[in-house]
Amino acid sequence: MKKSILITVLAAASVPAIAQDKYVVSANLAMKSQNYDEAKSEIDKAMANPETAAKPKTIFAQAQIYFTLQSVDKYKAENPYRTGLQAAMKLAETKPDYEKQTVDQMLLQGGFLSYNDGVKAYNDKKYDESANLMKTVIKVGEMDGGKHFEKTNANWQRTMDTVMADAYLTMANAAYFGGNMTEAIPLLTKVKSNPIRKSPAVYQCLIDAYGKEKNTAQELAMIEEGRKAYPADVTLRNYELNYYIKAGKMDELTKRLEDAATKEPNNADLQFNLATTYLGMAGPKDGKRPANAAEMYKKSEAAFMKTVALAADNSGYAYNFGVLYFNQATDVNDQMNAITGSTKADIDKFDALKKQRDELFLKATPHFEKAYNALTANEASLKGEDRATYKSTLQALKSIYAIQNKLDKSSEMKKKLEAMAD
Repeated sequence: MKKSILITVLAAASVPAIAQDKYVVSANLAMKSQNYDEAKSEIDKAMANPETAAKPKTIFAQAQIYFTLQSVDKYKAENPYRTGLQAAMKLAETKPDYEKQTVDQMLLQGGFLSYNDGVKAYNDKKYDESANLMKTVIKVGEMDGGKHFEKTNANWQRTMDTVMADAYLTMANAAYFGGNMTEAIPLLTKVKSNPIRKSPAVYQCLIDAYGKEKNTAQELAMIEEGRKAYPADVTLRNYELNYYIKAGKMDELTKRLEDAATKEPNNADLQFNLATTYLGMAGPKDGKRPANAAEMYKKSEAAFMKTVALAADNSGYAYNFGVLYFNQATDVNDQMNAITGSTKADIDKFDALKKQRDELFLKATPHFEKAYNALTANEASLKGEDRATYKSTLQALKSIYAIQNKLDKSSEMKKKLEAMAD
């Protein structure tokens, strides 16, 4: 008697569930018939009912239906896969063994689609949207400690590892180019620790980010780590050189430049950097000439000679080589002007200095003329640094020609300068 009552109660209790499960059944049947509107409507009813919403078969059906809707033109723009992915993730978390292979396929597909949308948003400079989509990719990839797909399919796991590394890189770039260094730094740090996407560019962004944050200790640490990992990368080398220039550590800078120039004797850029560094040390901006200024000028001259031999057509190199002599000549001219006496000793000193000055100006002239001839060919279209170099070249030649009593040439330079007046 008790047994029959129990059976009756169980039968009565199961009626509502059966009634509600019909939505899942009808949703699946509609999907098989490609009646997508009905399929979506029926599964939405099942998910809206608390008696069926938490059932694995309901969640599984929702995931499958919404992923299928992603390929239907009517629904594609709504990104239904995102709802399907959330359902698949919920199922994987609450019932990990339920239709595991199919669920894992949906998880992987959802991760890929989220990644693709995140890349598109990034390319459109929608950095916040991109970051949120990439966070979904990472959430999928980090399920079960980042090893969710390992037992299902080793290839899937490797693919997901790569996609997740790319997602972190995109998030890092979004934060960096969006100007949020506080978020960018930890993300870039994570990326550089992953061999899948570790690269010189990641170090370059990290160095720049720490520089913008005024964290010089970490800036230098990243420079040194990056240079060790990628010793041949030119941009990282330049970051290193610029760091020592900003820090005023000229001895360390020259040592590193000399080492680099020895390793790459045919690199004109390195020789030029070395030449201008020596020149800066000989004539620092504060005007205090070091005791070894003459030695620095000689070293600068030797490096400039190598520079122009390697890159004869570079107007910038030629101009700066002229500056080497021009600056020295200007210093000598200042010494001449400081002589106020009229004794024989004063006159002899003046004449000796004048000879020295004129020789230096004579050495500077062909280098300025080379820069002038190269830049004049594109005079009308010069912009930025090239325009500034051209203007400085005209000013230098105007002064030199006047001292050399080549007044017609000096006048020509003056007219060109006046024509350039901003």
